[in-house]
Amino acid sequence: MPNLYLGPDCLRFEQVVIDRVLGPRSSGNYALGVKNEAGEFVPLMIGRSDTDLRSELTAKLATDKYPYFKFNVTSPQAAYEMECAQYHNFKRQLAKNSHPVPPEGSDMNCFLCGQ
Repeated sequence: MPNLYLGPDCLRFEQVVIDRVLGPRSSGNYALGVKNEAGEFVPLMIGRSDTDLRSELTAKLATDKYPYFKFNVTSPQAAYEMECAQYHNFKRQLAKNSHPVPPEGSDMNCFLCGQ
């Protein structure tokens, strides 16, 4: 399986867990998904927040019914690059299959395809 770049922790996608592991106003990446028969995390949605990852995940709880998530706290620029890598690695299985958009006010392009 391609690399997700989010580390080994696979957490239950629940408000109490989000509140426990994330502080307010952190930028970073997330992946929502399921576990396969071997117990491995399978990402079905990826995303990022450039300003508040905790709020972004909380908003996803109401609309996206995935049982597990992974995350990484990092800068908006690094989060964009990571999201691009995740998109290119997993785009065939993602529920939303559109290329990530650079951070607002940035002139960054995808390091993999130039988009």
